Amino acid sequence: MGLVLNICVGSAIQVALVVAPLLVLGSWLMGQPMTLVFGNPIGLFAVVSAAFIVNSIASDGETTWFEGVLLIGVYVLLGLAFYFSGPIA
Repeated sequence: MGLVLNICVGSAIQVALVVAPLLVLGSWLMGQPMTLVFGNPIGLFAVVSAAFIVNSIASDGETTWFEGVLLIGVYVLLGLAFYFSGPIA
């Protein structure tokens, strides 16, 4: 289980390190510049909480069904937060 968790976290980090800069450069080439500055504090909270939760889940080296339920609950809460926050003006 530890190997599976390491593979999942490692691949997510690799995708983020490749996709984010490509999106910024691609948006600049298309004339709609995109920055990595968060305009909504919920976005920053989501990134920080995701890093904290993955660290706390992976720190003990084992997973249980309850940790999976907690991850799903956090996903639902963040989804609701983004849904009800509305668009940025």
